[in-house]
Amino acid sequence: MPDLHRILDGLDPEQQRAVLAPRGPVCVLAGAGTGKTRTITRRIAHLIDSGQVNPSQVLAVTFTTRAAGELRSRLRSLDIAGPGNSVQAQTFHAAALRQLRYFWPRGLSWELLDHKMPLVARAARHVGLTTTSESLRDLTSEIEWAKGSLITPGEYVAHAGVAGRDTPFPHDAVAAVFDTYEAAKRDGAHLLLDFDDLIIYAGELLRESDHAADFRSRYRCFVVDEYQDITPVQQRLLEAWLGERDNLTVVGDANQTIYSFAGATAKYLLDFTRRHPEATLVRLERDYRSTPEVVSLANQVIGAATERSPGTRLELVGQRPRGPVPRPAEFADDPREANGVAAQIKHLVNAGTSPSEIAVLYRVNAQSERFEEALTEAGIPYQVRGSEAFFMRTEIGQAMRNLEAAAGRTDLPAGAETTRVVRAVLAPLGLSETEPAGPTAKARWESLRTLMSVVDEIIADQPGMTLRRLVSELALRAGERHTPAQVGVTLASLHAAKGLEWDAVFLVGLTEGSVPITQAIERGDEAVEEERRLFYVGITRAREHLYLSWSLSRSGAGRATRRRTRFLDGIDLDPNRSGRCTVCGAELVNPESRVRGRCASCRIEDRDESLVSALRAWRADRAQRRGVRELAILTDAMLDAVADRRPVDARSLGAIPGIGPTKLEEFGPELLDLVKGRRVD
Repeated sequence: MPDLHRILDGLDPEQQRAVLAPRGPVCVLAGAGTGKTRTITRRIAHLIDSGQVNPSQVLAVTFTTRAAGELRSRLRSLDIAGPGNSVQAQTFHAAALRQLRYFWPRGLSWELLDHKMPLVARAARHVGLTTTSESLRDLTSEIEWAKGSLITPGEYVAHAGVAGRDTPFPHDAVAAVFDTYEAAKRDGAHLLLDFDDLIIYAGELLRESDHAADFRSRYRCFVVDEYQDITPVQQRLLEAWLGERDNLTVVGDANQTIYSFAGATAKYLLDFTRRHPEATLVRLERDYRSTPEVVSLANQVIGAATERSPGTRLELVGQRPRGPVPRPAEFADDPREANGVAAQIKHLVNAGTSPSEIAVLYRVNAQSERFEEALTEAGIPYQVRGSEAFFMRTEIGQAMRNLEAAAGRTDLPAGAETTRVVRAVLAPLGLSETEPAGPTAKARWESLRTLMSVVDEIIADQPGMTLRRLVSELALRAGERHTPAQVGVTLASLHAAKGLEWDAVFLVGLTEGSVPITQAIERGDEAVEEERRLFYVGITRAREHLYLSWSLSRSGAGRATRRRTRFLDGIDLDPNRSGRCTVCGAELVNPESRVRGRCASCRIEDRDESLVSALRAWRADRAQRRGVRELAILTDAMLDAVADRRPVDARSLGAIPGIGPTKLEEFGPELLDLVKGRRVD
């Protein structure tokens, strides 16, 4: 067993207070990067080492197998988890399944339903619904949300309406499917239990049978990680485990509550000390993961949360040495954003950052396509996390097969426009002019819409493209990007990035309608605040380098109608405010470097040198006309800053040091025209 010195070694005062808290209810509010896993495993070690509890009496639960594995690994390193020291670290579902198999009454049989969708499909057909694979996934998700929220089929309509649930069918039809599904599981020789039922039945067995005393004699100490993610049905099981006892330690961060759509709620974390007035409350706010610059931005974003949001409960304090400030970038369109991100990633890799320590995070999986393409063209390996690579997705594979079949037909009208043919082929698969109902159908629609934009781009670059040639071009792109990367840049959604961290993080597509997503804006303030917390989670994944980018249109041919995310409103994003180089992070010691925002020797990887030449020619012309020195128009550093940042409007141009209101009024339109690539007379 570890001794107290070893247990407390390397812990800060707050972590030590959590570890040494007396037996009983303990609530640890642990911000991102504050060492929560280390703290709770050391607390378990201390409770065991001090004789307050036996190893076999401890049950630590969390929500993912990865997190449970991390807990077990940390406990083993402290010599308190293993064959002879049986501390249990499991997910809620694994713990419930184990208990059901042990306590289930004899004479009754049950089977675990591994895949509920076929039974949901049968229930939907019984109700009279015509379904697709997407709508079935959404129906399944609704049933899981309802059961996790302790909502019965008869209560579903009322609760779904209040929650503003996005469903593929009217709420009363979903309720009917739910009711039929539940009845089907009880209709047969064996009772069928799905994974949600494991939690429900385990709780009922402990409350309504003699097994409770047996269980509570076995387990006397409980630890719950990521407590902000608990659902009402899991909380009810936890209360059944506890009974009248209070030896419970919970750890969580309300600022990272991002699974409300699945029934998770932070109310149990936030109300813990009300339910347990004698509880020890500890706040962990020292962030050991991220630089102070990243931490500052995270605090600003979450600090702007409305009163309805459970944010602002913790304010992180960065413990690492200073680093580069978060670097914002605004682009004219999506392709330029993807290429700009790829160029900056290449610069980081060339400077020594491992590709595996770099991540590109986006709101929805369909956004990965542009970045997959840009990274491929730049020769940078990547891996897509939490979803298949774009061309490997089911809907895209189906679209490719249908396009190939259409290209082989001989009955297409002569001179048929390729773009129209493609749209006609994709329409039956889910491509429509308007966004469909239901989150799964929307994800499919977004993927098909992205494929259509790729087609439009190819045809714009190669006028006269036939359907057969187009199919070959798409197949070539798919083939070039099918090779799996063992080590590479991670592409992931913000949700899939939870619990992970990288040296460099690129948060992309930061526009209204994406972050926050349109569906959240439609549902109201509470949903928007969850999007804010999701953005906060993305920021806090970065250890050192953080890049924020957005584009003003989908393609170069589109109008610049997008607006930067509201979550950056009122936040100082001047990359030079810290006086450090935006490339290498070194302190900028002279005025010209501060104007540029970088050291003279540091290069912006994707800088357009032809723009630099055009800017210098423009300055020479204006100086000659006025009969003044060129530096009286704009300095070299100012021109470099314009070329580096490529401002797209007066606001971003005026953010460059030295370009004040007078110069902005006098030269602004001409400079912006040059940046946009238009000729100035």
